[in-house]
Amino acid sequence: MNIIKKKAIDIIEKQFAKTAQVLDVRAWNPSTFYEIDLHLPGVDMQKWQSVQHMKIKVAAHTFRDYTPADWDASTETCTLYVDAAHDGAGSHWAASLKTGDEVRYMGISTTFTKPLDAAMLFCLGDSSAIGHFLALEQLAGKGKLSGALVISDPEHRDFFSRDFDSRLEAIPQETPDNIDNLHAWLQEQQLDNSTVYLAGNVPMVVELRKKIKSMSGFKGLVKVQGFWW
Repeated sequence: MNIIKKKAIDIIEKQFAKTAQVLDVRAWNPSTFYEIDLHLPGVDMQKWQSVQHMKIKVAAHTFRDYTPADWDASTETCTLYVDAAHDGAGSHWAASLKTGDEVRYMGISTTFTKPLDAAMLFCLGDSSAIGHFLALEQLAGKGKLSGALVISDPEHRDFFSRDFDSRLEAIPQETPDNIDNLHAWLQEQQLDNSTVYLAGNVPMVVELRKKIKSMSGFKGLVKVQGFWW
């Protein structure tokens, strides 16, 4: 990154960045996935009608988008679910956090993901989409949403299935390509006029959308949220 861009980021951060406080950090076993509880003073969560995203500073001049989920408007708190299996600035940031740390973020913005009227809402994604779909489930209400998340680590799958009150199903990564994993799961479902939400790796969700739109008898909607390449 050149010095001009760094200076521009510094100016924007100085003008617009806000501060949250880390209330707790919980690592899944093995520690390649983290739950991070945040206090967001002054944030009016009652206005949230769609899934949100926060642009969080994870290193000098480096920001990553994360989804606030499990929010409580009365206490101005939420939880971030961070997949830290990849070697990158966001993973290093999540692994380094401790209770009491301050987190800098550049505001909270809406995404296009929100509950729609349908017989059933199906969600398909990889482990990076856990927070995104838990937030959608909170908006839609319990029992209104089902789907599959490819979670490669067996201990993580067991933990999610046992400890989360959700109709989202943790499925293993049986093939190297998550597109094949999720497409195989989806072919066993009755879609009809349902709405299907895709989230995760950009090439994965783009290709999976094509496969779903070409499925015989499917007359519903496909909503896509890409996170990373």
